[in-house]
Amino acid sequence: MKRALTAALLVAVAALLLAAVAELPPHGSPDSPPYTHVSAYYLEHGPDEAGAENMVTNVILNYRGFDTQGEVTVIVTAMLAVLAVLLWTGQAEGDQPGPAPAATGSSLVVRFIVRVMAPFIAVFGIYVILHGHVTPGGGFQGGTMIGALVIALTLVLEDTRSAALLPRRPARLLQVAAPLTFFGVGVIGLVLWGEYLYYPRDPSSLWITELLLLVVEAGIGLGGAIVIATIFRVMGAQR
Repeated sequence: MKRALTAALLVAVAALLLAAVAELPPHGSPDSPPYTHVSAYYLEHGPDEAGAENMVTNVILNYRGFDTQGEVTVIVTAMLAVLAVLLWTGQAEGDQPGPAPAATGSSLVVRFIVRVMAPFIAVFGIYVILHGHVTPGGGFQGGTMIGALVIALTLVLEDTRSAALLPRRPARLLQVAAPLTFFGVGVIGLVLWGEYLYYPRDPSSLWITELLLLVVEAGIGLGGAIVIATIFRVMGAQR
């Protein structure tokens, strides 16, 4: 009975999706909305009503914010699945205390370069996150830089110092920073303007839109960095 209900539900969802796909314009059709009015509208009105000079940010965080929120939720869910698999197979950090790889495997030159470049990489990563609404970049890109930096420092620092870079208890909470930030901004829109994930378009309120976009970018960057570093730490704990 349970299998039959599951199969029926899957068939119903598949039918809905196929019906929706059937209504889409043919791929590459010059009559499709992106080629007729949508792209032109975004380019003409985006900077004035979406709160960012970077059109990519306007599209990702504002015009299609629901889709991006779903994406970051999927990323966090995938990370939790990876951690669950590692824990299940006995390869997680809890099996062997202490952070992952020791510094003994890296050369003096590598350790020196990483330590010298670390402050510059950190500043650039933060800059990319906070200026994603103006220049190319944003939370995804900046978060990846910060996460990679934490991994590099983990490889060259002593265990105690590398463990201090990413305390486990705060890290566990901050792993979900991206979807929580999206949800918080969405609730703010719902409470203040009556629509979930709404950004004010009044020219006098664009500073609020810009501020909310910055909050979302920061949440994505922080959560992304923690996710990348956590997966590396858990995978390295078995070494």
